[in-house]
Amino acid sequence: SRGHRARVCAVVAFILCLSSSSSSSSLSTAMSTTATTATTAATSPWYNVKSSGGLTPLEMGLNFGLVGASCVAAQGTVHWTRTAMVQQQLAGMRGEQPMGMMEQTAAIWRAEGMRGLYRGFSAAALREATYSSLRFGLYEPLKVALDTSDGKEDLAVWKKVIAGLVAGAGAAAIASPTDLLMIQMAASKQFPPPSMMQVGREVIARDGPMGLYKGLGTTVTRAAVLGATKMATYDVLKTELRKTYGWQEGPGLVFVASVATGLAITITTSPATNMQTLIMSGNITGGGGGMLDAAGDIMRRQGPIGFFRGFGMQWARFGPYAVVQFAVWESLRNVCGLGAI
Repeated sequence: SRGHRARVCAVVAFILCLSSSSSSSSLSTAMSTTATTATTAATSPWYNVKSSGGLTPLEMGLNFGLVGASCVAAQGTVHWTRTAMVQQQLAGMRGEQPMGMMEQTAAIWRAEGMRGLYRGFSAAALREATYSSLRFGLYEPLKVALDTSDGKEDLAVWKKVIAGLVAGAGAAAIASPTDLLMIQMAASKQFPPPSMMQVGREVIARDGPMGLYKGLGTTVTRAAVLGATKMATYDVLKTELRKTYGWQEGPGLVFVASVATGLAITITTSPATNMQTLIMSGNITGGGGGMLDAAGDIMRRQGPIGFFRGFGMQWARFGPYAVVQFAVWESLRNVCGLGAI
């Protein structure tokens, strides 16, 4: 009947009206939420906006300072190994009988005491405050730049290697003079050891300001290899130990990852380290100053083993250095609320 059809139409119209009202309300709520989020993002200071890596620009800046402090602390514990290593590496090139790791350390201690073992530490501390701060501090922003998943997936290993390589090479190019000063101070037989300012003035008087950048190519190459090996190895090892074996964040995880990382970088950087020492100390025969000159000189005078001269002392340095540096860095990050690496 007409009355029945009219009632049905009225009910349908009422339901459609309610549905339309509900949809409009939901759309209005969604639009309001989106607008609020956009407004918050727009009004939040840029330095407080978190990147896909989980850190704000302000926190990344803080991380530079924390890593610098951790690197200076680590260098302070192992600098004596660098002094002994330089003397070991140069002994064969000077026609002297190379000593073993402990024998070389004992010889310096007997002749000069602790002051002799820590010759060049002022330049080393300056190096850590610049080179190492940049090398580690740039690693995280570079990882963020290479992340195409907006932080939703783990970064590929090759991207971590690239981030470490670029950070290491860039930092070395800036801080190369501190490497040269440190090596020349460690290589000197003068006692009391020359100061950083004294060595710097001598280099500039002899070779001009560009003399401070002698061996830059070798330094950058070594730093690129070291940066790629160190950060990628540590990062990947920690990730795998957590995911595959269920390890938890803590001293044990940091220690194991650090020791393995120290061994890896000793193996990969030893040839470049020996060439760098030879170039920066001015002990290449024939007056050459490039990587090929250094490599040829080492091969002629010592053979392939010359590229790994001082390996034990390098490992004695890199292992404890990595443990102290990463332990201090991780602790400082946690205290400052930045979380684990």
